[in-house]
Amino acid sequence: MSASTDVVLSSDGTPVGLRSVGSGPGLVIVHGAMQSGVSQLELATLLSPTHTVHLMDRRGRGTPPATSTAQEVADLSAVLARTGATDVLGISSGAIIAARAALAGAPVERLALFEPPIAVGPSAHSSVRLDLVAPFRAALQGGDVPRAMAIAMKVAQMGPSWMFGLPTPLLTAVSRRMLTDDDRSEPAPGASHLRELAHALTADFTVVTENAGTAADFAGITIPTLLLEGTRTRPYLRTAVAALAAELPHARRVELPGLGHGATQDRAQWGRPDLVAPHLLEFFAQAS
Repeated sequence: MSASTDVVLSSDGTPVGLRSVGSGPGLVIVHGAMQSGVSQLELATLLSPTHTVHLMDRRGRGTPPATSTAQEVADLSAVLARTGATDVLGISSGAIIAARAALAGAPVERLALFEPPIAVGPSAHSSVRLDLVAPFRAALQGGDVPRAMAIAMKVAQMGPSWMFGLPTPLLTAVSRRMLTDDDRSEPAPGASHLRELAHALTADFTVVTENAGTAADFAGITIPTLLLEGTRTRPYLRTAVAALAAELPHARRVELPGLGHGATQDRAQWGRPDLVAPHLLEFFAQAS
């Protein structure tokens, strides 16, 4: 199924790319780190029989990365205003943005959050490694993108455990090879090169840092909320979902057996959208 494209101007005039597929009530998907809107195109297609699904490109994909959570919330609010959508699915850091938008009064009637990385507690097993964000920024500002990517993998525990557990110099070498191969390739339509996505990580880490220890804030979200988590995801993400489930008054927590943090992505990116979509179809079919 082909997707139509559009550009929405945020409150500060920044263009926000949009791809839409399907028919019916509007549903906006806010992607996470190292992704672009089309990373969930297969998921959007599975949801398209009942919804017009809007895949937004967050800043950092053809524009400079966002510098604050507020800026990202403004972008989502502009997309909601243009599309008239009232259902939102946020993925990873995009889930924090979606939750903040709902808390700020955006016209959201149903909210689904997939593994928002809200830092909870001091332990590396219960929380994202915020202590490594400063070294990541220093490496990126110094032009050492491979080292920045290596540190980022440790910050968010991205990739298989054997990979992010490698010593930083070795992981830097792996990242350098990945970047070299990707620089020589042609991304799929609507996708971004790894180098651009690596720079965009600054926005994701800003969102995570600004929202560390804020799970209790989201008790103010009173709309129906679906909290999704894979049973094979990182412990700190499951801790975050549990913390939100304890705070949100109308939240339902659903475990996805055998799935990890990339579950919502297309199959070519090791996702399993076919196993995620049924839970979303059921949730968004409910009366708000």
